[in-house]
Amino acid sequence: MTYHRCRVASEAAERFAMSGLESAPKRLPALRLPGGWLIALVPPIWLLGLGAWVLARWSRLPPLIPIHWDLLTGLPDYWVRRTPTTVLSVMGTMGGICLAFIVLAWLMLQQPPPHVMPEMRAAERAFRRQAALLIVLSAWFIAFLPAFSLLPLPFDALRVWMALFGAALLVGIIVLVRSGLRMRRGRGGIGPGP
Repeated sequence: MTYHRCRVASEAAERFAMSGLESAPKRLPALRLPGGWLIALVPPIWLLGLGAWVLARWSRLPPLIPIHWDLLTGLPDYWVRRTPTTVLSVMGTMGGICLAFIVLAWLMLQQPPPHVMPEMRAAERAFRRQAALLIVLSAWFIAFLPAFSLLPLPFDALRVWMALFGAALLVGIIVLVRSGLRMRRGRGGIGPGP
């Protein structure tokens, strides 16, 4: 009877070892934000600086401020009156979105999903890091939009900013999709593929 129990236990241990799961998965250190906290916090710091600049030059701001632009022409198509409420709402909304994006990127990097197989951890970590980079890049884009409303910039500056951000976003999405496809094909990923 004892021989039989030992044999069954041995076979169960062998099956468990072949399943690719570990009895006690190693906890890897949390990933860091791409570029670190300094790079991630530039957008909110920029907005605070822009707010200080606006306060110092309030009387020199135009009476109408553009808050929306046509993506094809880059020209403003919606204007609001310059009041403390409108300026504060534009800056506050953009600042809140930036901070939410930064927190989301940080949370994404803290703990991997529990079902990641050990041989797929490296690819899964790379995927999460690339997704966090895309989120931080979006925070940068959002933070600099109020500058086109409040600073005396030429309208071509918005076109250049949109083109640069569009190109960076496109490259980021392509890299993220390729990383996800690589994980799906079994070169690393979350669970078995179809």
